[in-house]
Amino acid sequence: MRACLIPLRTFPRRPDENFAELERRLEEAARFAPDLVCLPECTLTGYLYEEKDFERFAEPLDGPTALRLADLARRFGVFLCAGLLERAPEGVYDSALLFDRRGDVILHHRKIEEKPPFLRGRLFRSAPTELGRLGVLICGDLFNESAARQAVGQADILLVPLARSFAGRSPDSDRWAEERQAYLEAARPLRATVYLVNALEVGVEEPAFGGALAVGADGRLLAESPHGSDQLLCVEAAL
Repeated sequence: MRACLIPLRTFPRRPDENFAELERRLEEAARFAPDLVCLPECTLTGYLYEEKDFERFAEPLDGPTALRLADLARRFGVFLCAGLLERAPEGVYDSALLFDRRGDVILHHRKIEEKPPFLRGRLFRSAPTELGRLGVLICGDLFNESAARQAVGQADILLVPLARSFAGRSPDSDRWAEERQAYLEAARPLRATVYLVNALEVGVEEPAFGGALAVGADGRLLAESPHGSDQLLCVEAAL
């Protein structure tokens, strides 16, 4: 099984440009014949949290963003995990969808560790697939007691889309050296292979800093895409 993590170079609030970049990166990843592709949190919009941005960019699960992502999963024949701003009748969630090779949604996760004006999800679920049981946590969910407790032993592979930045200066290699260890320690109790991928935001004051990690079920770092980069990370694992 091959997984490709794409730290997408993202211009917040410019989804059409980000989609074009995503298509280009998927063409690049296709050379490795991946079975599974994971993309960052809020993939096509960047991480947005103001009400005016919700009005403009949040969409229902059958909206154009989900349809475009489903088409990519079909076109490239991959399981595809991507984040989006989900508009529901009760409000907006920071969500992720997992599509199968046919472009069907097989898993929908709402971020549990989130702040207003977002609503918070509550449940972790996994989906049985030909690759094993796949589950999704979003960014801070990895450090949320309820989310982590629900996830323990419930997935063979956990996908973790992020849009993580540092206050003040981002990227910051020294701070990342410390934070990387926190991710490894948080992943270890989950008893799953964990793939984390961060957006590389452009043109904002404190941008998400890119990079990706592959962590073994024993909490050991398997592979890494450099901090501050959008370098593709492709890893191979036994089924």
